[in-house]
Amino acid sequence: MEVEIIKTDIHPLLKSYIPVAEGIAKTFGDFCEVVLHDFTDVSSSIVAIFNGSVTSRGIGSPVTNLGLEILRKGEDGENMLINYANTLINQKKVKSSSILIRDPENEVIGCICINLDLTYLDMSKKVLEGVMSTISEKEKKEEFSPSINDLEDQIINEAISKVGKPIPLMQKEDREIFISYLDEKGLFLIKGAVQKVANMMNISKFTLYNYIDKSN
Repeated sequence: MEVEIIKTDIHPLLKSYIPVAEGIAKTFGDFCEVVLHDFTDVSSSIVAIFNGSVTSRGIGSPVTNLGLEILRKGEDGENMLINYANTLINQKKVKSSSILIRDPENEVIGCICINLDLTYLDMSKKVLEGVMSTISEKEKKEEFSPSINDLEDQIINEAISKVGKPIPLMQKEDREIFISYLDEKGLFLIKGAVQKVANMMNISKFTLYNYIDKSN
């Protein structure tokens, strides 16, 4: 089993989940990646990872776009997403589950994510169909970005596609849709993202915050 060096300066409650993550990884073997995220800093949220070769990530890698979306919903969100399908950039098929970790005040402080590589299991699909089944027929699009900048750009490009026109040509209504999408996806939880988007739109941070307030 591949084991990354584990950060020591993490929330005590999160630290108690490290043996759980390690136990899951050892139970299922090298094709099962188990990740512990600390949402204190979403730009380098991975604080413990076992069998990281499944998604080619390591300690200090950022949260995924789905993780940002879950964090954005906070208390109103689900406590877990179980058995959803993912396709990585290299077309590897994985089955994923994400379980939120909350503190005594019910704030989301992190999560455990399990990513099961189906490459070898797919060869025995008929025998292992029960193991491989996913709850949702619709595949969720989760980006395993190598850096926080890549994740930001991915979310911004999705928002531009949703509006259907480049930022310089966006009218007021277009900008409202654009910023509302970014806020919904949790982009502004990333340090420096507000200034980055304001610069791209050639507006002040104050104006951008007004758009964000209007979308909520």
